[in-house]
Amino acid sequence: ADDESTTNGTTTTTTVEYQSKNGDVIYWVFEGELEGKGVFYDENSIGAMKEALDLFLKDEKYPEYCQKEDGECLKPLTALNMYYASEWDSALVQETMMAFEDDDDVVDESDNSTTVSKIDLFNMLALCLVQPSTCENVLRPLQCSVDEIEILKGCIRNQDITCLSNLPNLQCLTLNQLLWANETNTNLATITGSWDGSSDTIVGNLTEATEFASLLLQIPLYKFQIDLAYDSNFSPDNLVSMFSRAIILFGSPLQAADEKKKKAEDEEEAAEADREVLKDYIKDEFLTEMDELAKPETHKELNSYYFMGALILDVLLEIVQRDGMLAIFSLVFVFIWLRIHVHSWFLATVGIMEIFFSIPVAWFFFTVVLQVKYFAFLNSLSIFIVAAIGADDIFIFMDAYQQSALKREWPDLETRLSWVYRRTGTAMLITSATTCTAFLCTLITPLVQIQSFGIFAALTIFIDYVLVMTLFCTSVVIYHNKFETRGLCGGGCWRKNLEVDPTAQAGEKVRSSSSSGDGEELKSDAVSEFFTNRIAPFILKQSNRIFLLIIFAVWIGVAIYQTTLIEPTRESEQFLDENHPLQKSFSILGSEFPTADDDIGLQVHYAWGLGPVDRTGVQLLFDPENFGTPTYLLDDDDDDDNNNNNNDTTTTTTTTKWDSTCQEGLLQVCEEFQTLSEYSELIKRKNALGTVYCVWEELFPYYVNQTQELGLTGNEYCQFVNTKAWKEVEGGYIIPEEELDTVIANFLEDNPRSCVQQGEFVGSRYGTELGFDGTTLRYATISVESAVLDPFSRKPEAVARAEYDQFVTIQNDLSERNLCQTEPVVMTDLNEIFIFMNNQAIYVKTAVQSSLLGVGIAFAVLWISTCKFHLALLASLSIASVLVSVTGTMVLIGWTLGSIESILIGIIAGFSVDYVVHLAHAYKTASGNTDERITAAFGDMGISVLNGMITSIGASIPLFFCQLQFFHKFGIFICLTIAFSWIFANFWFMSVVAQLKIPIKDKKQDSSTSNGTSSSSAPAVAVAEEKEVVVPETTTTTDKPTPNEKAKEIEYDNYFHNDPSKSDNEDVSC
Repeated sequence: ADDESTTNGTTTTTTVEYQSKNGDVIYWVFEGELEGKGVFYDENSIGAMKEALDLFLKDEKYPEYCQKEDGECLKPLTALNMYYASEWDSALVQETMMAFEDDDDVVDESDNSTTVSKIDLFNMLALCLVQPSTCENVLRPLQCSVDEIEILKGCIRNQDITCLSNLPNLQCLTLNQLLWANETNTNLATITGSWDGSSDTIVGNLTEATEFASLLLQIPLYKFQIDLAYDSNFSPDNLVSMFSRAIILFGSPLQAADEKKKKAEDEEEAAEADREVLKDYIKDEFLTEMDELAKPETHKELNSYYFMGALILDVLLEIVQRDGMLAIFSLVFVFIWLRIHVHSWFLATVGIMEIFFSIPVAWFFFTVVLQVKYFAFLNSLSIFIVAAIGADDIFIFMDAYQQSALKREWPDLETRLSWVYRRTGTAMLITSATTCTAFLCTLITPLVQIQSFGIFAALTIFIDYVLVMTLFCTSVVIYHNKFETRGLCGGGCWRKNLEVDPTAQAGEKVRSSSSSGDGEELKSDAVSEFFTNRIAPFILKQSNRIFLLIIFAVWIGVAIYQTTLIEPTRESEQFLDENHPLQKSFSILGSEFPTADDDIGLQVHYAWGLGPVDRTGVQLLFDPENFGTPTYLLDDDDDDDNNNNNNDTTTTTTTTKWDSTCQEGLLQVCEEFQTLSEYSELIKRKNALGTVYCVWEELFPYYVNQTQELGLTGNEYCQFVNTKAWKEVEGGYIIPEEELDTVIANFLEDNPRSCVQQGEFVGSRYGTELGFDGTTLRYATISVESAVLDPFSRKPEAVARAEYDQFVTIQNDLSERNLCQTEPVVMTDLNEIFIFMNNQAIYVKTAVQSSLLGVGIAFAVLWISTCKFHLALLASLSIASVLVSVTGTMVLIGWTLGSIESILIGIIAGFSVDYVVHLAHAYKTASGNTDERITAAFGDMGISVLNGMITSIGASIPLFFCQLQFFHKFGIFICLTIAFSWIFANFWFMSVVAQLKIPIKDKKQDSSTSNGTSSSSAPAVAVAEEKEVVVPETTTTTDKPTPNEKAKEIEYDNYFHNDPSKSDNEDVSC
């Protein structure tokens, strides 16, 4: 099979053996069910784990798909290789364990202050014995002299035991210590050499095997055999591991995929063909049995979970489809409730279509008019937001329309809708403006995904308002003319208008009620009557108000206290429901296991030759692909060439020297990362050495092999590389600076196999580490793998920050060394883990800022729109109370402050303004004293606010059952926010208003009274003066005037107003 590797634009074709590279893995995660006994307690639990592995290992087709090395399938990564070893020498195991029990501490004879344990001494000496080039660094704690280390390295390289026996007296070590370390290392190699998992019977003494495993985990040179299988709590003092894991390795390229790869147009399609063939093999041969093994009832001793890269996408797609159906059900509920309330399939259909149309219209303005190109995943939440707010606007409009039929006798539909417009339009405009501005508060954050969401959500709400006031109003006219009194299609949908005008019919009822002489108005719907006759009197009774205010005060105090307890998440954020098998696997892997040798750690890069990124003109909202322009710190001689070849690249006057000092220094940094004990907790270890991507360790031997014409190839060459014998070759290994670019070009063109990592080629392994453009080395990096962080999960900020700070300390130390005459050294990761870490801090800060700013803006909008300071202040306090209530409840139900929670807190203000604003506006526009205004506000807006609450909460409940945690938490968030908003608006806000009894005075009424004008004639005169219409003095007649002109429409409205001292348009604005 041919493999093409591309490095800096150069494509190289090399021959690759089938299944020599890793194509995918199946991960088995095991959870013990027997508390205090673990998964390695007895033959049953260990046998249950082996059953999961044998499912594949004993399949006759498995050799065609497994990953291979030297023609043999690689054994699974599991402790079962030990428990089912082909040979188990119990006596040798006991002897080896006893070797570490005698003389726990070894004191250095040259310095009594230096004390190391026998385990630590062995770890130093064993690594030195296996890898002599590491002796200088690993023996540093023993304070061995340079001469002593050179003598010791000479004996080890010659593999001469006699040499060790005849060593002169060393000051830092004794002969017995060297011989003991050498013998113990040999015993360990012998014992672990038979761990192949090929036996059908388990070892005779499980306790002995588990004790030996606890010892081996303390020896980095050998722990890779089993460290992946035991959890973080397993130790010599605790031989119980409640969790274990195993990895089965599958290879690539696959011969079985050759037919499909013939149709592939590029390397990615060829790789996809391999993945598809492997996935089909797993699904056809094993998936049913895997699912059976993963059932909780299959084994009482343990639970089994599995996942595989090729299968995860199918699982996630299934989850997305399921959650999508729940989201659709939420919207269906909104539609059904619309139908129930508006009593018309036609209006309900138009209403839900208007809500849906808000999204594409907003998208048009978002992308075409505003030219915003960054469309965030968060924007998908806008459909739920507009469903809640859009339905609320429809309820407000329709309730006003229905209530208008009971208010008075209307001459025509135009006059009636004019009244509805003026009553609802302002209220909805205020709420829409407040909600839009609250969402636009997210623009204060530097996070582009939240900015995008804020803009899109604000646009969606604005478009919805426009559509309600235009499209839905038009549909009400059609409904009035064709459907209102005869059903959906009674008499034919479009043949003709209704024979009897519904407005005229309503007028007849009003006239009949007025002529009856009992003075009673027509009763509205039962819900409105309930709010008028039950809720309002309840609030107006002082003892009830006091009781409610005490309850609210206690709750707000509790909520504020709980809010102060909220803290950033300390665990990796979950993507799925915690009980989902896939999430269960991820959670166990992320929290229950230490980092093993075979785990993949986050690559952290230290770069020489790179300057700060030039971010001039970067605006990710409008150009998501533009992250800035890199700068290179090149030699003066290279500046002109670089500028000619790359006009978009900025260079600086600082230069990078790739001379002998630089090359030697970079190699030394690599070796320090690999061997110094001070980095053992920071940099992931593999085979006792730090995991380092250091191109110089393969570039130097390549150069030596070529220039010295050694002719080394294959295993012989790799031994030359890995033992670092090239450092001893006469003539040196440092590459002359003037030849460096040529050597690197040849190195990448030849693209030999990497001797450091089996199955890789140097071009792909070091593509990031060498910034080579084909002619010039622009930058070079040394990469290390983190012992704590990984590229797949998102750790809490505190965990990531602790690791980040340690890497920054190394960065500062390397910058001070000024190895290549360029500073500072750049440190970064390419998986955006450190970006996410910073974002977590920004999420928390933004959540606080956005929520407080949203409350402040809500206050400003309310004050401007109502001109009543106390109403604006109390409504804003209600919104703030909702804010602390929701955050306090989040703490009570166990939520911590992760990215999802921070985003949701930031938009609480935008979600919680509607109900209190509607009631405040209704209270302000009503007439009479405080009690009368409260009663009128409840009667007019109670049903609308209630229906808005029901639709929002009803739509949120299906989201509770979503597996995707973002939607699950968003559903709970909507429910909490809407519920608290409704409760505080109806019972706290109205109670406080009733208690304070701050009067709202009518300026025109006061003016008329002071001038001696009768209040009954004032409105007619005022309106007549405003519209220049002569109004006859008809203060005592009940005949309605004929409004043939638009000006008379307003006059007519005021004529029939319950409070003659006030006109409707008078209360709309200041």
